[in-house]
Amino acid sequence: MKAVVEHVQLQFIPEIDNNVASLCVEQNVMCFALKTGFLFVIDLATPSKVTKFKFPLLAAPQEKILKVWMDPSGSTLFLKTNFAKYYSLTRTSLGADIAEHIVHLKRLCKKNCDVLTITWVDASHILCGTQEGNVYWVDLEHENSVSRVYKSKTSVDGLVYSKGQCAFLSSKDTIRFWSNIDDSLKFLSGGSVPETEQFEELEAATGKKLTFYNNTFAWIAGPGVVSGSTGKQDGVLSAATVLLAAELPPSTHKIKDVLLSKYHILILRGNELVIVNKLNNAVVDQKSVWTHGSEKIVEFTADYSQNPPTFWCYSASNIFEIIMQNEEEGIWNVLSKQGRFDEALRIEKLTLEEKNQIYLRKANQLYSQGEFVKAAENYGKTSSITTGEVGLKFIKDPTKVDALQTYLLTKLEDSKSQKNNEVQLILLSNWIVWNFVQMLNAVDDSISSEQNANKLELLHARKKELKSVFKDFLAQNLSFLDKDTIYQIMSHQNRKMEVLTFAKLVKDYKYVLSYWIRSKNWYESLKVLMTTQDLECIYKYATTLLINSPDATVNTWMQIPSINPSELVNPLLTYFAKFQKLGFEMGPSRSNINYALKYLMWCFKEYVGEESLDPVVYNAALYMMIAAYDAKNKEDDIIAFIEGNMGHFDNDFVLRLSNKFQRYKVSVYLYSQLKLFEEAVTLAVEKGLLGDAKLVVTNRELDSNFRLRRKLWLKIAKYMMCDQSDIQGSIKSILRDSNDTLTIKDLLPLFNELTTIANVKDELIRNLEKHSSAMIHITHEIKESIKIKKEIAEDIELLKTRYQTLEPGASCGVCGEILQTRKFYVFPCGHSFHTDCLMKEILKSTDYSLRNKIEAFQRAAAKEPKGSADLKELDRLLSTKCCFCSDIKINSIDEPLDLSETERQAWCI
Repeated sequence: MKAVVEHVQLQFIPEIDNNVASLCVEQNVMCFALKTGFLFVIDLATPSKVTKFKFPLLAAPQEKILKVWMDPSGSTLFLKTNFAKYYSLTRTSLGADIAEHIVHLKRLCKKNCDVLTITWVDASHILCGTQEGNVYWVDLEHENSVSRVYKSKTSVDGLVYSKGQCAFLSSKDTIRFWSNIDDSLKFLSGGSVPETEQFEELEAATGKKLTFYNNTFAWIAGPGVVSGSTGKQDGVLSAATVLLAAELPPSTHKIKDVLLSKYHILILRGNELVIVNKLNNAVVDQKSVWTHGSEKIVEFTADYSQNPPTFWCYSASNIFEIIMQNEEEGIWNVLSKQGRFDEALRIEKLTLEEKNQIYLRKANQLYSQGEFVKAAENYGKTSSITTGEVGLKFIKDPTKVDALQTYLLTKLEDSKSQKNNEVQLILLSNWIVWNFVQMLNAVDDSISSEQNANKLELLHARKKELKSVFKDFLAQNLSFLDKDTIYQIMSHQNRKMEVLTFAKLVKDYKYVLSYWIRSKNWYESLKVLMTTQDLECIYKYATTLLINSPDATVNTWMQIPSINPSELVNPLLTYFAKFQKLGFEMGPSRSNINYALKYLMWCFKEYVGEESLDPVVYNAALYMMIAAYDAKNKEDDIIAFIEGNMGHFDNDFVLRLSNKFQRYKVSVYLYSQLKLFEEAVTLAVEKGLLGDAKLVVTNRELDSNFRLRRKLWLKIAKYMMCDQSDIQGSIKSILRDSNDTLTIKDLLPLFNELTTIANVKDELIRNLEKHSSAMIHITHEIKESIKIKKEIAEDIELLKTRYQTLEPGASCGVCGEILQTRKFYVFPCGHSFHTDCLMKEILKSTDYSLRNKIEAFQRAAAKEPKGSADLKELDRLLSTKCCFCSDIKINSIDEPLDLSETERQAWCI
């Protein structure tokens, strides 16, 4: 720390020479008074602007200003003159009409008192101590508001009042202290008993004897300077330290004034400034203030509103600023030597090395005092000692494992703020995990051996707390943990649950899943699968989970849409094999659900309308349905499934399955779907499935193949005729069901020699009756044909004599002119046309066949000699059909009307 005394340049004020009476600085505003009555105010933020005022109320030329005080807010001034007169005014009132704003404190003047010191209660009230030993409470806004609140036997030369905190009063060799005050009158008037200390009487001094700053005080007493702090609860004065004058550098001058900074005491002796560290009373600097001749420094003043505070001193002719450079330098060392480590750490602008030293000293002290956990915490905050050295302090003693853990945790947090420190972070994290595991093992050992119920409860609480802290540590430091090392540490110590917790935190769900699988905890295993939806794990553990917990497994799969069912075919078939085995062992009475088939059926329903599943999935489902131990009674369900999913499975594979497992109804159905009707009927007949055989024969595919259908019915009939119990019923059934495909004639070869006429009598009669009806119908048709032939012959004869009558003046249907003017055609429908008009109508019609023929005839006629064309051919073409009432006119219905202008106007309304 170094103090610099700078001279304030005021040469532009000629009146200042040997004329300065008083100086005060508050809120960065300097105010000094000249003995001649001038007041100067300078805002130090803009020091070039100086405000000068003449104090107007001095009674005579001999009256001079002796002292000026300014309140801490810098708004109010209190003045004292050599005639024991006192005035107050506000700084803002300084101006041309200043006299109107000055308050002459007449009541205080009438007391004939000599005010030595004041302390501000607020901007308008003060407490002042006098030479006569009185303390007055003064209202600066009213000239007669003065009250005496305290009386001392000796002069009051020091007053300090800090509202709500404390107050000091010094009187020659005695100092008094009040704590926890709140009213400026009551505490002095006997409301509380002050703490009092008395020292050797001091020779008369002209400067301040008492100063207060930041809860610390300094007082000039006989032996030297008494200083202390008000932060203590009791014995503030008794705990104060005394800086003896003998401890200061030799001087012929007595201590004149004293000031306090944050860590130092500023002492004025003559023109000499001595700065003492108030923590250890060491002199840190000594300066002589340069003055002319016999010029003496009057006193100090300070502006504590600034950060840091500013310090000033003055003589009759000059003003000086005292600048404290690097005041906090070295203070940490003093504080740490005194054991005030926390205070040392609060110092601003500490270097990293200084902080490390403070933490190291604090840790060493705590370690020596047996406070191992607190010591470990501070060791963790310093890099002035290696991790190995600290570890050796704790690792040898098992009782210090908590302290070691505290150190490692603190060191880890401290190391996080450092760069390029990844290796150390990993090592520390691994070590911490090792310690946690050891601590948990120790607690478990204690629990296993402890029999006292109360102690057991405490141990369980300790374990719960440790596990919670351990989990929080893992969660907060995942990025610094080496996964493989942590697994190894925990696994070797058999901490299964902790390994599981760590695996969940790092989202190593494969490890978590394998753990629950090994533990046979199927519920937790499925929860992990549901969380991760990792397809690789789903397929890997599908068999195990399905066999051991089929219902929950299938329900879980149903909630994971990304599963490919074809990847689960092998696990599903493995489960089905076990299901079959249990089914055969328990017998048909056993009621059980095939969850593999249940899942596949859900898949078929879920994937309807989407991309079809792999055929192997359908094959697997059909295999389970066909091979099931109870499938004999469920063949209709199988057929319904096949019918609904035709084309999605391998027909040949399913056919082989149905034959292998004797599901003949299914086989018959598949044969028919493959159009192997003969094989289907043969199998159905062989296995007695007549109903299925008949269904095959009635297939619509056989409608166009009567011969094959008849053949198949004959096979069915042959089988049915073998039933001798009801030959007559069989014959009726065959003939009825075959829908006349077979007749009794077809069945006759199938009768054996034992069949009697009675068995077939009814059918023979019915067949003969049917034959008789057919013959009658044929006879009727022959008669009708003869009749039609006769009518046709008559029509032909009529055609030879047919004619059409034309009325006189008949016109052409196209041009409207008289028909007889040119060659014309008359049709049976009554329409008549000129030959050329008829030809034009046909050529512009949409009957392209007739048009092409006429155009071809015209081209051929043009090439032949004139008169050689076959006009009969032209007549035949033109007379083919009427152009008005045939398809020629019908085909032109969508063509627009082409009307002449006259016709258009005729249609106008």
